[in-house]
Amino acid sequence: MCDITQIENGSVWLSSGVFCLHGDFKSKVSIAKALKMMQRQMGLKETGKLDKPTLNAMKRPRCGVPDVANYLVAGGIHKWDHNDITYRILNYSLDMESTVTDDVFARALKVWSDVTPLTFTRLLQGDADIMISFETDHGDGSPFDGKGGILAHTFLPGMNFIVDAHFDNDEYWTLGKGNVVKTYSGNAGGAICHFPFTFHGRSYTTCITEGVNNSIPWCATTADYDTDKKYGLCPTELLFTFDGNANGAPCVYPFIFQGRMYKSCTTDGRDDGKRWCATTSNYDTDKKYGICPKHTAVIGGTSDGDACHFPFVSRGKEYHSCTREGRTDGKLWCATTDSYDRDQKFGFCPNRGKSLFLLAAHEFGHGLGLNHSNVRNALMFPLYRYVEDFSLDQDDIDGIQFLYGELTTQYSFTINLMLKFDTITVIQKHLHFFKDGKTDRGRTGPFSISQSWPALPGVIDSAFEDVQTTKIYFFSGKECSFKSLSEH
Repeated sequence: MCDITQIENGSVWLSSGVFCLHGDFKSKVSIAKALKMMQRQMGLKETGKLDKPTLNAMKRPRCGVPDVANYLVAGGIHKWDHNDITYRILNYSLDMESTVTDDVFARALKVWSDVTPLTFTRLLQGDADIMISFETDHGDGSPFDGKGGILAHTFLPGMNFIVDAHFDNDEYWTLGKGNVVKTYSGNAGGAICHFPFTFHGRSYTTCITEGVNNSIPWCATTADYDTDKKYGLCPTELLFTFDGNANGAPCVYPFIFQGRMYKSCTTDGRDDGKRWCATTSNYDTDKKYGICPKHTAVIGGTSDGDACHFPFVSRGKEYHSCTREGRTDGKLWCATTDSYDRDQKFGFCPNRGKSLFLLAAHEFGHGLGLNHSNVRNALMFPLYRYVEDFSLDQDDIDGIQFLYGELTTQYSFTINLMLKFDTITVIQKHLHFFKDGKTDRGRTGPFSISQSWPALPGVIDSAFEDVQTTKIYFFSGKECSFKSLSEH
């Protein structure tokens, strides 16, 4: 997916591979024709011009995989030759805990196994069918371009090679609703922070240090701490660090690095932008360090990624949450000490971010053989949009079932194994259950028998399909009725 914020030349965007035009762009298709192709794909009016709706579509987040007109793949069908697909997670974004990311990827794969015979098995080592990683510069011919550019891409499957699913590590990965913060200690069993939450009658959208005397940020794990009293500690360098060489030890403040004293995490001495700290009082002597968690960190500003400090004072006024006051650009900000007036330390509060779940489900669709759909509500539509209550569009289901078939091993009537049926039979290669005037194909239904066969009696004692004559015979009491498949 890509988020293009400035479009100066539409032809550059069209020929860059975001909207794929095979062969020589200039010699085979004109700009106007290319724009019409793109507009058709995006469901826009086909003007062939860089009008405002077209430019707006170009600026929206979208997948970096080239476009085609429907769920199928240009140039033939790409699919796996087996149904038990393996996957491996090679690394993680610091935006979310690894256990949360594991769950997100498992749920994204389940989106597809819920409607097909596919199963997914995670491997912890070796080569898997789908190799998942967070990348920046990764040399696959489809480079990421920093925050706000291409979000992710995944290659289509072949019969004998590995599929790489790449997610841009410069993006801010969430579940689409802001910080995803797994808590520690507290009394919520490691639950994820609930933002916003209410504490002492005030609403908070980030972890806070208000109400504690040890500077360790915390959050409520329900919407109202005042009522539920459920909370946990947020990841902080005061509790632990990542990677480095200190086995996860917490930061020690202040610490000395290259003769200078530091009282917070810093990016000094690194070229990858990661915040780090020493885990002893003197890095120059001990060389012990770790990477600081970024879940509670602010973005930009003057505080090098420290966490918001609530409450804080600015221009003599006390603030208990991020604010837009004092800015003309509308950005939310906070101070990272108790007094902005005194220390002038601030940063911008994280936005809602991009939903890793929705992006992963989309990218795994590519990894299974689907390309982009032109159905706007489909998961495989190329433009990213956040959806609160997600479900696959029928177009997504049709596409994946075209490749791998329908799920026929689970049936809604069989939840109660002691349930008795009037009859069970196979019709048009699908197992049908009949009970008290209703029928169920397992994945759909139950629904009234009269919806498919209006002339039949309400109770069916037995039924079978003659595949040679394409007739279905139904028995009720001493009577027999038959219907041709064309009447079904």
